[in-house]
Amino acid sequence: MKKFLVLAAAGFAVLCLIGSSSAGEIDLLLQKLVDKGVLTAGEAQQVKTETKEDIRKEIAQAKYDLLPEWLQRVKMKGDFRLRYANTKQKAAKDDSKGQIRVRLGLDTKINDQMKVGVGLATGSTSNPRSTNATFADSNGPASFKSIILDYAYGSYSPTTWLTLTGGKFKNPIWQPNDLLWDTDLNPEGVNMQLDYRLNPYLGLFLNAEIFALTQDSSSSSGRTMWVVQPGVKYNWRDKIDFKAAVATYLFTNLKGKGAFTNEYRTNSVVGGQYQYNYNSFNPSVEIGIKDPFAGVPLLAKYVPYAGIFGDFIYNPDPQTGKSGFDAGVKFGQEKVSDWGQWQARILFAKLGRDAWLDILPDSDRYNGKTNMKSAEGVLEYGLSKNSSLVVDYYWAESLTKTNGNFAPQQVIQVDWNLKW
Repeated sequence: MKKFLVLAAAGFAVLCLIGSSSAGEIDLLLQKLVDKGVLTAGEAQQVKTETKEDIRKEIAQAKYDLLPEWLQRVKMKGDFRLRYANTKQKAAKDDSKGQIRVRLGLDTKINDQMKVGVGLATGSTSNPRSTNATFADSNGPASFKSIILDYAYGSYSPTTWLTLTGGKFKNPIWQPNDLLWDTDLNPEGVNMQLDYRLNPYLGLFLNAEIFALTQDSSSSSGRTMWVVQPGVKYNWRDKIDFKAAVATYLFTNLKGKGAFTNEYRTNSVVGGQYQYNYNSFNPSVEIGIKDPFAGVPLLAKYVPYAGIFGDFIYNPDPQTGKSGFDAGVKFGQEKVSDWGQWQARILFAKLGRDAWLDILPDSDRYNGKTNMKSAEGVLEYGLSKNSSLVVDYYWAESLTKTNGNFAPQQVIQVDWNLKW
């Protein structure tokens, strides 16, 4: 009991001094208690560790008295990416360029159920599929780079398993790969997310969204995308994770209407108007296995995780070019976040001309076009905590000939990523 009271008193003293003292002064106080024999070195370290943990919990709950409540509710995050990219395409000049990307986000809890998020990023308002800023662009060397509003949303979570969001937000649709949706695209509209666990092993989720594509209050030509994506998650003995979902996409005012402005238009367009609807059906699946090589010492050490994933997309409206897919494997660490960790991915993809709206796919894969097939290999290696090097190689070509060839393209990207 005496030992407990001494530790409690020392912890209380440290807490009282934190608001007006530096970390060095607190360490000095604990050292003096050790020198006087009040605490052992181990007990002093225990007090320091437990006090820090108590403070973290209080800040997370916005209950720490020595900081303003609004500040405790704010969370900041961001990342920086330095990229070298080289593109080679038949009958075209090689394109090599350096690029940077900076993103900064701020989320704050209004109360226990409501949250607001705002994000800024490099990029331009004319290209929603890229947040890159290119070195020495058309404005000349050392030119200023634009900062844009990347997202801004409000969300309401009346329960732990239901969230309602409105504004411009990160894409809530689950996708194991970026074949259909460029990861820089942040849709605008409203969405509902349900994530309900039936037991420790089985869970159900549902994404339901209405995305605004264009706005025109004076006529019926405004365009929207309606999405419903039910899915299931299953964990077997903490060894195998299974996740699957089926998304249904319904569009308004596309067929027979003017096509969206797109630098690399590949959908079927007649007289500047879409020839087909793009209402689509999209099943997706991913299976992850922890310790897939248990019992094989060398492989078990360096390959602690392996996974397979795939998507399929089908648009029933056109006669040809109505489907697409991607399928791939990944192995290494499940997520790279520290020194020496690594992950490799290999995948193949094919996307028919009118299987999907051509303003949405990943812009790095054949310039974001449909009517293509591709292979991709990715290697990511951890340089330190929250820093990694990524090498990404794409090979792709058109499904139909242009000027007597399939216009094959090779892209290599080398990225240095820093996150905070």
